[in-house]
Amino acid sequence: MLDLIAYNAGQADRKELRIAELEGSLPEFTEAQKWLNINVPQDKDLGQLAQFFKLHHLTQEDICATEDLPKIEAFEDYLFLSLKMLSLNEAKKLEVEHLSFVLKKEALLSFQERPGDVFEDIRDRIFNNKGFLRKRRLDYLFTRLIDVVVDHYGFCLEDIRQEIVELEIRLLDQAIDNKGVIQEIMRLKKQLNRIRSLIWPLRELLNRIKSEGTSFFHKSSFTYLNDIQDHLQYQLSAFDNLREMLKDLMDLHNAQLSNDMNQIMKTLTIISALFIPLTFLAGIYGMNFDHMPETKWPWGYPALLGLMLIITAFLIYFMRRRNWF
Repeated sequence: MLDLIAYNAGQADRKELRIAELEGSLPEFTEAQKWLNINVPQDKDLGQLAQFFKLHHLTQEDICATEDLPKIEAFEDYLFLSLKMLSLNEAKKLEVEHLSFVLKKEALLSFQERPGDVFEDIRDRIFNNKGFLRKRRLDYLFTRLIDVVVDHYGFCLEDIRQEIVELEIRLLDQAIDNKGVIQEIMRLKKQLNRIRSLIWPLRELLNRIKSEGTSFFHKSSFTYLNDIQDHLQYQLSAFDNLREMLKDLMDLHNAQLSNDMNQIMKTLTIISALFIPLTFLAGIYGMNFDHMPETKWPWGYPALLGLMLIITAFLIYFMRRRNWF
């Protein structure tokens, strides 16, 4: 199904239709800007749509290549851009959706890998005549759609930042079991690297849009493309900061593990130190020599136990005075 939104400065209309119904269904009011959004395009439907809008077969392949990195390609009568839409689900798993845009003089086409998107605010602004959308051409709508996608990159980075802060609090709270922290850190690191792999090429693609897509854009739209690039640059800086935070978190975790191990070794060392003189005394009087007069004394055994207690008490007192525990 196609979601068709048509608008001009004075009115806006929306309808859902099948691709076969496309011809003859386009609005006829004056200077209508047309935005067609297609969810989960099938090969047959995509072929019909490509034929209707005269799209190159390479464009069809790129629309279906959901695993490809963002790319841009300028054709004679349209500009093609593919990128990724990001979101974090309730399980804090990063969800990536392939988006494709085709900007023509008479229409803007958007293709989604699955239903649901982040463009409801754009639709609301069109129908409620907020901002400049109804007064501008499709190239302006194109920049606003990209801007919304890029903003959600920032939202994902902010969610990851919150998770890192929560992990740091969890590590600093000795009462909380920190089992599984390494797995959480590695998950966040993987998500960050995934986001960066999408931000970096998109920034370069916007430069190419400004150089190769000049025939599809009004000069004023380049200002908005520059603004999107600024957002991407800020997000790359945020990525570097978050990567450093994760590194610090890993260092903190390793320091805590080392400290815990040191505490264990310290405890074992103290116990060993207490038993060294006791073991020495027990070893002497455990030897089977015939001429050991102390073994014949009636008070020899309690005297030895008393000596052991005195030595143990002295060692504990000595270690406490030195603040060894």
